[in-house]
Amino acid sequence: MKCNAERLIEALVMAQMSEYQHKISSEYEAQDQPRNTLTVSRECGSLGLGVADLLADALEVCSYDRNILHEVAQRANVDEKLVEALDQNMQAIGDHWWQRLLHKDHLSVDEYHEYLVKTVLSISDHGGVIVGRGANIILGAERAFRVRITGSVKYCAGAIAQRDNIDLEQATRLARKENRKRTEYIRKLYDIDINDLGNYDLVLNAERYQAIDMVEMILIAMQKAGYSLPRDAFTSLKAPGS
Repeated sequence: MKCNAERLIEALVMAQMSEYQHKISSEYEAQDQPRNTLTVSRECGSLGLGVADLLADALEVCSYDRNILHEVAQRANVDEKLVEALDQNMQAIGDHWWQRLLHKDHLSVDEYHEYLVKTVLSISDHGGVIVGRGANIILGAERAFRVRITGSVKYCAGAIAQRDNIDLEQATRLARKENRKRTEYIRKLYDIDINDLGNYDLVLNAERYQAIDMVEMILIAMQKAGYSLPRDAFTSLKAPGS
């Protein structure tokens, strides 16, 4: 039996409404999914930066390390070198030395922290892999999957010596100095111990795994935690240099 015009119009309207409701439902479901924001805290020489870059590729997002400082400087309207100096020398906060670095620009630690928090929160709104700077503390478990990568001083010093073509003794001093700076940075800004494992969702020992293996384990852990990964997240993984 042929449909009359009235029934045909009614069927078309119902189909459109059904499609619209499905679209709205899908959008709400997508909003409920945790965004692919991940923080990487790492000890010096533990392959943390390489892992972060591989994760960013797998998750189809950007990796943020020193480029965070550029955004902080723009938000604070100060020279980027000023932000870099403060970022690298948190132990000198008490001397207010950073106000004398430039003639007209200055940036207090409270202002630095404020703009850093705003920058990290902005990144988390659209996803990304954020390296260091206490991003795991700023975002917490609700806004990011938080990873800590560790390794013994001996192992990390060996990696640094090979990377920088320096002797093991010099690399050991460098690793210990850098780890002290990172520990002090977190303590100064957040009054928290960087090694408090309660601030991480997953802790990996770089001595036990290759970088690509750590990335695979992190992605699996993210899935278990309810994150929706890109379809090709695992198949797109490539070892550094491959």
